[in-house]
Amino acid sequence: MAGRKANAWSGQLVLWAWLLGSLVPIVFMVVTSLKPPSVATSVPPSWSFRPTLENYAKVLTGGGAGQAFGPLVLNSVIVTVGATVLTVVLAVPAAYALSLREFRPRRFLSSWILSTYMFPPMVSVVPLFILAGNLGLFDTYPILIVPYAAINLPIAVWILRSAILQIPYALQEAAMLDGLSRWGILRRVLWPLLVPSIATAAILTAILCWNEFLLALSLTRQDAKTAPVGIMEFTGMFGTDWGMLTAASTVIVAPIVVLTLVLRRRIVSGLTFGAVK
Repeated sequence: MAGRKANAWSGQLVLWAWLLGSLVPIVFMVVTSLKPPSVATSVPPSWSFRPTLENYAKVLTGGGAGQAFGPLVLNSVIVTVGATVLTVVLAVPAAYALSLREFRPRRFLSSWILSTYMFPPMVSVVPLFILAGNLGLFDTYPILIVPYAAINLPIAVWILRSAILQIPYALQEAAMLDGLSRWGILRRVLWPLLVPSIATAAILTAILCWNEFLLALSLTRQDAKTAPVGIMEFTGMFGTDWGMLTAASTVIVAPIVVLTLVLRRRIVSGLTFGAVK
């Protein structure tokens, strides 16, 4: 008994040590963003200073050398929301179709869809660049929203398909006996039960879209440029403005951290739906 308690305590100690260690870069980033410009570049780092929001003001209004960060954050919000909504709208009926017993190719198609998630987005940059030029979509929201949705669709489909398979099939049979169509079953029977899993898929999609850098760098210039691409402007050949760089990074990280903390129960319940019967 004592040995089990010791193992439990040691496991918790290791977990907390790992958690605190992973928070060090975030704490250093936030602290540096609050330093005056003269202190932020000091070597070794100075921990005695008067906090200021000067770096955030410059970042959001364009008072520094880079472009105003507010419009870039707005672009990220538009692209992320658009891609997340499109992903969920396509993933729910696709997951339902792949869970139907009478649909014979469901296992093959499910495995094939998941296998596409293994391809890195880098392989699609050149074709998307050519396509955007031919269609006149370069530096627009759709050229980011549609690829983002396509990239995240496989994992969303699998999360929702696994959730649907855990729902007793007798509910669908009873609904069909009552005269409901397939769309009626999906809308009136399954959708309310899938809310936790839909929330999980949407949150994961939003996080991945919000942080994406490569496609946004290659397919945008000014009008649709997102916040992760805008961070590059604080690093140049003559040096790095660490105060503004960390302030911009904090602006990007903060929404995701807040979203995860607020909806963490939804994420866990969605990922573990049906794990215990």
